[in-house]
Amino acid sequence: MRTRLNSRKAVQYLTLAGFLALYARTAYHGQDEITWPVHLVFKLDPLALLNTIIAGGSPSAALLLGGLAMAAATLLLGRFFCGWLCPMGTSLDIFGNLLRRGVKKRRGYRSIKPPRYSQTVIFAALLAATAAGLPLLAFLDPLSIFLRSLTVSVFPAFDSLTKSILGAGMNASVPLSETVFEFMSEHVLLLKTPLFLLAGATAAIFIAIILLELISPRFWCAYLCPLGGLLGIISKLSPFERARLKGCKECRGCAARCPTGAAEVTPADKALCIQCMECGELCDKGVNGMSARLAPLSLSLPEQRVRRGLLASLVIGGGAALFTGTSATANRRGTRFLRPPGGVDEERFNKLCIRCGACMRVCPRNGIHPTFGEAGLGGLWSPRLVPRLGYCEYHCRLCGQVCPTGAIEYLREGEKEAWVIGNAVLDKNRCLPLRDGTPCIVCEEHCPISPKAIEFDVREVTRKEGDVVTVKQPRVVAERCNGCGICENKCPLEGEAAIRVERAQPEISSPYG
Repeated sequence: MRTRLNSRKAVQYLTLAGFLALYARTAYHGQDEITWPVHLVFKLDPLALLNTIIAGGSPSAALLLGGLAMAAATLLLGRFFCGWLCPMGTSLDIFGNLLRRGVKKRRGYRSIKPPRYSQTVIFAALLAATAAGLPLLAFLDPLSIFLRSLTVSVFPAFDSLTKSILGAGMNASVPLSETVFEFMSEHVLLLKTPLFLLAGATAAIFIAIILLELISPRFWCAYLCPLGGLLGIISKLSPFERARLKGCKECRGCAARCPTGAAEVTPADKALCIQCMECGELCDKGVNGMSARLAPLSLSLPEQRVRRGLLASLVIGGGAALFTGTSATANRRGTRFLRPPGGVDEERFNKLCIRCGACMRVCPRNGIHPTFGEAGLGGLWSPRLVPRLGYCEYHCRLCGQVCPTGAIEYLREGEKEAWVIGNAVLDKNRCLPLRDGTPCIVCEEHCPISPKAIEFDVREVTRKEGDVVTVKQPRVVAERCNGCGICENKCPLEGEAAIRVERAQPEISSPYG
């Protein structure tokens, strides 16, 4: 059993390394296409498949086959994904062990475990809320949380710190510093460190999940994770079970060692068991293992308190979604709210998007950021374009390529350039040539469209000093503008730009204006 445990840990670390390698590749390094992007991991995510179906979307063949394949493997092997493959689970094992060691040295450590049916009840509540329009399944998908946290919070800090350390090393002529910097710059680091809105809040969620390890090992996995809840329900139908075999002395050491509480009952609770092999390592008799016999299939109803909990969770989850008014269209606020190019209609977008942050990761101009209250509760952490922080590159189609669910459609060459994100609008009270006759042509210079969507009217203007000057005053040609936002981004004024992109009105919101 010790060999199996070591094998499991080796697979965990290799899988995490593979995930991070895919993540490093999923970034803009001057290419128009990304091979082997990290969103491929979501093709094996049955929760992403379930969310897409609930949202009324058409899952891709890869997502459909991959999600069903993972469900079938779980049916045979139990929640092996949680114990062997999940990058979030591996991270919790690493950080949890470090945290608990520190706590044990100071005041001792005592695990606290909620009722075993908690995860099923919570999953039911999240499912009901998602079905009613509040996409909590997507927001709390562990793969989404992990990728989103890496993109918005962890990687920017890593990128900045690594550049500082290697830069200091090169300045001090430390051997190999320049070689390491060149390698990291080519394969890992970005030309400009990205900075995101909600970076602190995103990090806080990730840290909070890690700190749950102080309550009990794999607390998130056993009681809160919606993907674990779904896989646990599937595992209940598995023909195999972990049981104490002949020779067991009932020492209960396996129950004490089990991180999820699965071994506290006999046979072990298949919905909680993550196939981590910890119980087998502890057993000095070597009698704790996977039964080769078919487990009897129980069709009995859950006990009464579980039924009550499930019913209450369905009512609470669905009621919360309806009470908060999660219609994405109704909650969308202001004309300044912009979606990335290729985004489907607003209501479907909020339901399809799983908040993974892959689009934010690949945006070459750091223009896509997570949403907070701008789209209501139903749009929390969904991506939006913020031109003042970063514009949409004219020919770039990467966000649609890496979206795992089709919330952002992949636009072909020519389609992207014609897609109308919004329209630039000039503020006559802030634009220098329009306000006081001060020359400025920055917005027109940067407009990538041919013929340009910004033209000039040459006028004579009497300035407040009394002198008359001839100045080029910008004018937006609305039918040419696609709302890329480069004019707003490059406007030299401090604070709010004098030209701003506003959401396209219904009559010009089709893909081709």
